Order: sequence, then C-alpha cells, then structure tokens
Amino acid sequence: MARKVKSDIQLVGDKFAARSVLSARQAFNEALETRALRAIEACLAEDVILVPGDEAQLIQGRQAQLQAWQGIFEQMPDVAYVRTPSRIEIGECGGLAAETGRWTGAWSMDGMQIRYSGRYFAKWRFDAAAWQIEAETFVTLKRAGGPV
Repeated sequence: MARKVKSDIQLVGDKFAARSVLSARQAFNEALETRALRAIEACLAEDVILVPGDEAQLIQGRQAQLQAWQGIFEQMPDVAYVRTPSRIEIGECGGLAAETGRWTGAWSMDGMQIRYSGRYFAKWRFDAAAWQIEAETFVTLKRAGGPV
C-alpha cells in the first residue's frame, strides 16, 4: 500500500488547486510503488524534465522517463522512491504550481542495501484536465549503504 504523504504540508494560494497537486503527487508515489507505468505516464507532461540528484544524466521527455523507470524496475525489483512534499504553492494564474519537499530512494544491489535521500523541487502545470509534472530537480544530500 502506498504511503500517504504527511498532512502538515504548507498549502499556499488556491487551496483546492494545492490539494489537487497533493493528490496528483500521492498518485505518482503510488504509481512508483506499484510499478504502474501507465499511471506514471498520466502524471507526466509530454516534455517533462527530470534532473537526478546524483551523477546520472538529465532525462528529457515523457517517453524517456518511462523507459528509465522501466529499466530501474527491471534492474532493481525492490527499488522504492518516495517524494514527500513540505510546501505546495499555486501561482497567481492558477495554472502553475511549485512543490518542494524531501525524497528518499532505497534498493538492494550486489548484496548491499542502498539508501539515498535529499530535497527536491517540482514544477506542475494544469493542462485543462489534470495537474502534470513539467520538471523535477533532485539534490542528493545523504547516501548510505551496507550489507543486506
């Protein structure tokens, strides 16, 4: 079952829209947990950009990101990524939102348990039907690993 995002999130601007972005974030976290590529796809704008938190390369476009997620799920079957927002702010125009928070990633590889975490920023846009992620930037602040 997907972990619910904390309820002490600062919602700024249009509260209904901010709760809609929060709901979209929760859906994205659940899609990552269940490896539901179609649900991940629904959360991403066509030209979405992902800036990884470490030395990995920038990922541009929905299809490239879906291919990356599929590869990650295949290579690391126990991988878990969660984004936990601390603030969601809706722009004055009502069609853009900024989300900031903390992220965690965990997986095992070569007999080691790996844990990464840090901060992230996400840009959301309302596309007439739903909120979608246009860009996410991650900063890895902590890395840990040890035998399984």
